[in-house]
Amino acid sequence: VPTRVPRALAALEAALALEEEEGDVPSLVLVEHQMDTRRKQKLLLSQLRVLKLLLGVIENPGLPLAPTNLREAAAQARRRWQELKARHGEAGGSVWVWGLQWVLSLPPPQQEELKVKVSEARERRDQLLRRVQERRLQRLHRQEALQGLRETAAR
Repeated sequence: VPTRVPRALAALEAALALEEEEGDVPSLVLVEHQMDTRRKQKLLLSQLRVLKLLLGVIENPGLPLAPTNLREAAAQARRRWQELKARHGEAGGSVWVWGLQWVLSLPPPQQEELKVKVSEARERRDQLLRRVQERRLQRLHRQEALQGLRETAAR
């Protein structure tokens, strides 16, 4: 994963450095939009978790509630994750094995939910990559056509 970060940053810088053609939305606007969209998605996901918790309480009123301080529970989980990373090394395979074991320990409905979310995220990523590749090809074809016109005009 640590090697992915520099590659992702390099790809982002390269995308931002591409010449913007007339009619294109500026790259910085697209980046800001993507960051804003991600923030809204996180907010929506947290709201959905609360709704799921409330529905669970309504459906099963006799079961104990989740911890009263969810922020503290989340912070504790984050600290445990940091300890695992420190103990096994950030790029160590043990952390990934632990993560896989955690996923496998989830109840089947939650595993299916995770699979669906991962599948949807991959699909969105693939669609975005296809659009970027299509735009690059279109830009390349336009540049080649322009170069051909310049050569013709130079003769």
